[in-house]
Amino acid sequence: MSELILETSRLILRPLSAKDIEEVYEYNSDYEVVKYMYELSVKPGEVFPKERTLEFLCGCDQEWKKEKPSFYEFAVIEKESRKLIGNICAYLNEDGTECEFGWSFNRKYHGKGYCTEAALKLKQFAFNTIKVKKIIARCDERNNPSRRVMEKIGLKLLWQNGFRRYPNTGEESTEAMYFIENGE
Repeated sequence: MSELILETSRLILRPLSAKDIEEVYEYNSDYEVVKYMYELSVKPGEVFPKERTLEFLCGCDQEWKKEKPSFYEFAVIEKESRKLIGNICAYLNEDGTECEFGWSFNRKYHGKGYCTEAALKLKQFAFNTIKVKKIIARCDERNNPSRRVMEKIGLKLLWQNGFRRYPNTGEESTEAMYFIENGE
């Protein structure tokens, strides 16, 4: 599976790898990027540990070696500059009938439509290649940019009253969940 490449007009999506540590850590150490990310959340002034970023990336390397990965974590590369600008993933449930999307992008590339473009390509991949029946995505209800991406790719709001406690900070918030079923 490690040779899987997806392309859009402006982006290349390829397997995220431990060799991407410097680029990924650049945006994972930006509080404004990670403040609403469940696993990466930190308190203002703190930085997510580089070692944990590397552990995650090594896990991605292992997952991409499997014939049927349980998650697909892609590096998002801007074609024009060849820079890694973010990552996007589809995590499968146990029976592989649905997946959950997540993404993280370098703040320098926010507001340019890259996340929406990558998410549309991942949606196509999830429905047509992985053959999931349903895609979900969750976010902190305050994360309006992520909510807009979910809506732009066709996901519908299921609820916005879920409870969320960030494991690294203990902060509590309200969670929103979006979904789309194959064929919609």
